[in-house]
This record gives sequence, C-alpha cells and structure tokens, in this order.
Amino acid sequence: MVVGELNTEADLLVIGGGPGGYTAALRAAQLGRTVTLVERDAIGGVCLNVGCIPSKALIELSARRHDLAALAERGVVTTGVTLDFSLINTSVHNAVQRLTGGVQQLLRAADVDVVSGDATFAGEHEVRVQGEGGTGHIRFRDCIVATGSVPRDLPGVTVDHSRILDSTDLLFLSHLPESLVVIGGGYIGIELGTAYARLGSRVTIVEALPRLLAGAEPEIERTLARSFKSLGVEVVTSAAISGVEIVGDHVEVALRDSDSAISAELAAVAVGRVAKIDEGFQVAGIELDPSGRVFVDQQMRTTNPHIYAIGDIAPGPMLAHKAYYEAKVAAEAASGQPSANDAVAIPAVVFSSPEVAMAGLSAEEAAKVYGEIVESRFPYRANGRAVAIAEPDGEVKIVSEKSSGRIVGVHIVGADASNLIGEGVLAIELGASLEDLALTIHPHPTLTEMFVESAEVGLGRPTHLVVKR
Repeated sequence: MVVGELNTEADLLVIGGGPGGYTAALRAAQLGRTVTLVERDAIGGVCLNVGCIPSKALIELSARRHDLAALAERGVVTTGVTLDFSLINTSVHNAVQRLTGGVQQLLRAADVDVVSGDATFAGEHEVRVQGEGGTGHIRFRDCIVATGSVPRDLPGVTVDHSRILDSTDLLFLSHLPESLVVIGGGYIGIELGTAYARLGSRVTIVEALPRLLAGAEPEIERTLARSFKSLGVEVVTSAAISGVEIVGDHVEVALRDSDSAISAELAAVAVGRVAKIDEGFQVAGIELDPSGRVFVDQQMRTTNPHIYAIGDIAPGPMLAHKAYYEAKVAAEAASGQPSANDAVAIPAVVFSSPEVAMAGLSAEEAAKVYGEIVESRFPYRANGRAVAIAEPDGEVKIVSEKSSGRIVGVHIVGADASNLIGEGVLAIELGASLEDLALTIHPHPTLTEMFVESAEVGLGRPTHLVVKR
C-alpha cells in the first residue's frame, strides 16, 4: 500500500520492518490481530540488508579465501587463486535478496498490510506517515515500535562514502583495498577488519579504550591478539582520533596526543550505533530511561500503555536475536497473552578469527553476585575434532557458582563458537549445573564435547587434561 491509499485506522500498527518489527507483525497476525507495518526503507531492516546477513556472507567468503593457505599445508594445493569483487558483491547481494524476499512472502501470507513510508508519532494513538505518495495519518489501537538504530557519528570526522567509509560501505566495496584503517575496536570493527585482513588488505584497528572488545574475558582478548598478529593486523589501543584527512589517493588518520598519523587507502568508521528515537516519542507519551533508550516494563510496554518498544530502542544489547525475542513478547502482550520478558541470558557473538561467543555473567560479575565461583576451562587443542580440522586455538570457559555448581556464564573463543554458544545459553536458562553437563552424553568427535570436558575440569575430574596436583 502506498501512503496516498492509507487506511485511517489500524488495529495493531508496527513501525519498522527489521527483525523485531516483522517478527512482531507475524506473531500478532498469528494471534488474530489485523496488522499494518510501516517501513521507511527496505523490509528486513539493517540486519538483513546492510548488517548481519551481508556481513556474515562477506566474512564467510574471507574465511574460505584465507583457509586456502592452510589447506595447501595439509595437502590440498590450489594455485592461481584470485578475487573477483564483482562476484563477491553478487554473492552477498544474493544472500540478502533471498532472505528479504522470504520475509516479504511471509508477511503477504499473514495478510500484513505493508506501507512504505516514514512514520512519526502525531499523538498518543496516531502517526503521520510520509512517503512517495504524499503524507497520511494512521490512528491505531495498539502500536509496536521497532525503529532500530543508526551508526554513531565520530565527532570531527565526515564520512564521504568514498575514502572515509561507514560499516555499510565496507560490505559492498568494488575492489580490495591495499590498506584499511578501521576506527573502532568493538564487534563491528573487529569483524570487518578481520574479513579484509583475510582477503589480503593491510588492516589497522584503532580503539580509544585500553582494550578491544571491552567486557570480554581476558582469555578471549589474548586469543584474538595472537590471531591478529598472525593475520598481520595492527592494533592501536588507547588512541583517540583527532581527525581524518583525505590526502591525494589516501587518507591520514590523526591520533590525539600524537604527532604521528596512520596512512591508508581507506578509513572506515565503526564506533557503534545509537537508537533511532525522535521528538515524536515525547508527543506519544513515551518516556526514556537515563541511558536514552525507551523505558519499558517486562511486557515491553512503554509509558503509553498502548505502545510497546522493542529491539535497539529498548534497553539492553543491540542484537537482532534480542529483537526477535522481544517482538514475540510485545505482540503477545498487546494481544492479551500473559507474556513477559524473563530472559536470563542474551548471547553475544563476534564473527572474528577465531569466533567469540559469550552468554551470562563474566567471572568478575559472577564473583560480585555469588562470592565464591569456579572458572573451568578446556582448550581446543585437547579436542579431537578441533585438531582434526586444524583449529586448535581457543577455549571453552564455564563460570559456575561454587556452592551449587550452577552454571552462570559461558565464554567461548574458537572455531564455530557462534553455533556452540546455544548450548551454553540453554544451560544457563535451565539452571543446569556442572554435574548436569558432565553427565550429558555428547557425540564424538565434535566440538560440543568441550562442554563436558570443561564441566569435568570444574568438578575436578578431567578426562583429557593433565591436572597438576
């Protein structure tokens, strides 16, 4: 539907067609609500179009390219390997189109009325929608807001999308840059910096804080440091940027409190994201919390009892899987279901080399909450599958309460950590203990066996590690 054909009434209005928005629309439709979804850009939002999916497609291609050298050392010799960035871009776009097309088909099948336009609150039960067909208004009974987030600006740096890029630009380059400076050492900067290093670029990552991936366990940081060194990635920490200047055919990244600058073909700003909240929220009676996000209760309801907020604009990590979960809670609550957000652990994943995945409490956090804790670790190098696939770097670390053995945190760095962390999340959610995990038979030879092994370490009876007595 175009804006000029807007209905003036909506039973349930969803603002935003990203992971949170389209999931909320689908769940509400399942519960019998008549749903209208307004999206200003493309269905699928940042995640499917310019975030999670295209970045992982590029990261996977870079991993395959980088693995060729290791395969040659093991007997699979390849020669004359080249990169065709036009085909790489086609592959990335194909992944995006397949998934966004699938979501559009789901919305059609659920009879969700999709409106293309930019929605802004005009009152407590009304939005103004501006699109190519003009401007219209929709009055709603209930509304779920999932407007997402936008890249955070770096003061003093102007992104020109030519030599000074944002994270989206990095996903669709027409060529492989000879050198690249990534400004920001969070998960976005680490992922994309890793990808281009594996493709062959000379990469420098600059972070203002004293360490990369703030909040990660020390073991994870040490493993990533070794990996970056092997990839030739230079890491500069405790380094604030004072400016980025284009000089001829390259850029100069100036560091504050330093006479030196980092020169590269391209620079990319990846310093995080900020919630997309405008003045219309106040018009609708939606209050913000001290962090600047929307205040919500356990049902994701805002201070306007007919409006719910989910995803990046709600408190918590800006992650698509958090938005998926909150979307179902909000849709069910808005439809009269006894649904509430009671998630114990939200996993975080960094698709670096090797991968990083975390869920629950860190060791430091757990010690503050429980007092005595147990940190049990099992290294990849002692796992049969990891050795067989030549991925011996990394470890599985379990944090548990000492008195009960209850698992409260899982931290993984190593191959396939993104898939392994699901078991850790389930263990935390179910209140499983080290004993529960140790007595659960896992298939051999697999990486999942490291959960059993790590639990056994915590219980003092490891099978495949020599423990000093």
